[in-house]
Amino acid sequence: MSNWKNVNNWHWVSKNCLNWAQTYFAEQLVGLEAEKNGSKVKVTKIDEITGDCELNNRKSKIITIYDLQIKLDWEGTTADGTEATGKILVPEVAHDTDADDYVFEISVNDDSNDKSPIREVIRKALTPLLIKKFETFSEDLIKYHGADVHIEKEKLGTADATVRAPESVTKQKTSVNNNTTSFSSTTSTKSKSSSGKVNTTTLDDVVEFQTSAHELYETLLDGQRVSIWTRGPAKISKEKGSKFELFNGNVRGELLETEPDKKIVQTWRLQSWPEGHYSTVSMTFEQGNDGVKLHVKQTGVPIGEEELTQRNWTGYYWRSIKQTFGFGAVF
Repeated sequence: MSNWKNVNNWHWVSKNCLNWAQTYFAEQLVGLEAEKNGSKVKVTKIDEITGDCELNNRKSKIITIYDLQIKLDWEGTTADGTEATGKILVPEVAHDTDADDYVFEISVNDDSNDKSPIREVIRKALTPLLIKKFETFSEDLIKYHGADVHIEKEKLGTADATVRAPESVTKQKTSVNNNTTSFSSTTSTKSKSSSGKVNTTTLDDVVEFQTSAHELYETLLDGQRVSIWTRGPAKISKEKGSKFELFNGNVRGELLETEPDKKIVQTWRLQSWPEGHYSTVSMTFEQGNDGVKLHVKQTGVPIGEEELTQRNWTGYYWRSIKQTFGFGAVF
């Protein structure tokens, strides 16, 4: 299932990587061994990793921000066979920590003079190995998670990155494959606008996305995400009764009802429609095993605007969202 990505890397995008960091250091540090003058020590366990770990993208720059505290368990044997166990606390492993600034607090269980050579091995031989692992963390963090916050230019595809206005304003033709999602027209009714009666119809559609209901819900109402797939400023929020404006004001309306990850109801109009006339759009989310089906019902669409409205939904909403966030095949 695809995660949404910051196409053209325009905005600040952040990913929490703490769980991954905990797994990473467990794999990298457990089993690490050092030896000096016949005494040996080995990291046996990650006791605890706490703190923050995030990967961010801002204006095409990937930034690692982390500040972790790591507690390790170790075991060792001196040259004369004395066994010892204990812990190492590293109070700060951070994105801005220099190699010489790491602090290692070493404790020995049931400490005695016979075990003192173990401390020497840890200080002189083991800690340099730990520092080397810490120093490669930032690079590996970007390697494994960079694609979730940043898309390389050559992988952006052919989507036009310029701001596009809905077709009702530009009157440009959009090529839409017949296999893409399409609205269907039903019986017409009559509706009033400030300029008089408007003959209207109802459109119904079901669109499939390869993502979760939660991700799609956020993509449709989160201002930052909306500004990405509309490729321009977007005024929108999740607050009931809030007004929204997209595509330089060519699409506007009001949020009437929301049920997180399940339902969105809003008024919706194109700027070219009769003055003061709004349709009502209801979106319901049906979560499946491999994705989510979005059931869309739009009432109050002016007669004669069906085809245009269909192309705008298909091209400027559903196709753009799929292209931008990788939520499904784009035709």
